[in-house]
Amino acid sequence: MPTAEVDLPSDLEVEIDRLVNEGEFLNRKEAVEELLSTGLNVYDISSGSDEETEMEEFGAEMRETSERSLGDEYEF
Repeated sequence: MPTAEVDLPSDLEVEIDRLVNEGEFLNRKEAVEELLSTGLNVYDISSGSDEETEMEEFGAEMRETSERSLGDEYEF
């Protein structure tokens, strides 16, 4: 199996360690393999049409709440 060396920001390294310590993965190697594989699968948008990609982006934007309030601030 090919190997690669990757420099990770400290926050990602801490997050990987947390996932391993919580039992989500058996070890760091398994965690990195799974997370990279998942990321590559999500990133591969070449198989979908432009319309599908736009819908996926729209859905992700609608689910994103970090910059929106979830309170009762509706205006009519």
